[in-house]
Amino acid sequence: MNRALPRFPTSRFVLLLAAVSVMAPVPTSWAQSSSATDDQVVVSSHSKEQSPPAASAIDQFRKLSIGPGDELDVSVYGVPELSQHVRVDSSGDVHLLLIGSSHLAGLSAGEAQTVIERQLVAGRFVKNPDVSVFVKDFTTETVSVVGEVNKPGSYPALSTRHLYDAFQQAGGLTPTAGKATITHQGQSNNPAVVTLSSDPVKSAEANVEIMPGDAIAVSKAPIVYVIGEVNKPGGYVLDDGSNSETSSQNLTVMRVIALASGPGQGASLNKSRIIRRTPSGLQEFPIPLKKIMAGKVPDPALQAEDIVYVPGRKSYPLVTTILGTVTTAAIYRSF
Repeated sequence: MNRALPRFPTSRFVLLLAAVSVMAPVPTSWAQSSSATDDQVVVSSHSKEQSPPAASAIDQFRKLSIGPGDELDVSVYGVPELSQHVRVDSSGDVHLLLIGSSHLAGLSAGEAQTVIERQLVAGRFVKNPDVSVFVKDFTTETVSVVGEVNKPGSYPALSTRHLYDAFQQAGGLTPTAGKATITHQGQSNNPAVVTLSSDPVKSAEANVEIMPGDAIAVSKAPIVYVIGEVNKPGGYVLDDGSNSETSSQNLTVMRVIALASGPGQGASLNKSRIIRRTPSGLQEFPIPLKKIMAGKVPDPALQAEDIVYVPGRKSYPLVTTILGTVTTAAIYRSF
């Protein structure tokens, strides 16, 4: 006996047809039209993109350029027969297999690769060459370091990328090092001045990038000498921003006496004096150190290269003896 199929209500049948129509595939013509529209949007978007800005003069200069005397390793991927080690001659040329003479002076390694690839294609030697140029030794790109460093000279720019790298190459700074003046090649009228500091944050900021051809001059910091009956005689260098010519005037007698750990037990405070170099020669200025320490009189300001002399009760050396003592005094950096 056949069982009769259940009958769907009219409302359910309408809903079923609606669901099927929603799930039905999109017509091909519509899909193609939509795809074409999307492509047009993408093309339009790309057409409105601006080309990347041209590299600045500093960015162009930042690269390490090939020069006469440099050693190069040139290789072509998949063609080991064309690999060779060459040296750039005095004219800036190298002699390459198949190509012959190729002028590479003034180019970076990447630019040299492009030049060689074009020459291989132009000569129909290699269809799609992949050239690699490795500069083993830069002989012309150097950084010079002079002034208050232990080993002044010129050093390879390849291993001198930051200011502290240059100091390390030059054997470190002397105890009297002050500021560093960096002159970029071709920009002698616009040198950069970097203040050296023992503060970790300021020290990190001072480690600026160095470019090939830079000249670094480390100046001598302002020093005030303290000799005689003090616990730690010597020369004291102002650190951080204090080692500028203007702020060196803020260094006072009391400050350098404090840096020298105070006067000794046999010090004759009221006979202390400042010895200063002037255009007319050496001059002496008496300072009432006892009254200064008691706050009864103003604390006089000092100038760079001043000598503060605190004699003992039984010692009255001449100025020449004082100067002789200064030349052998230990140098201390104040932190």
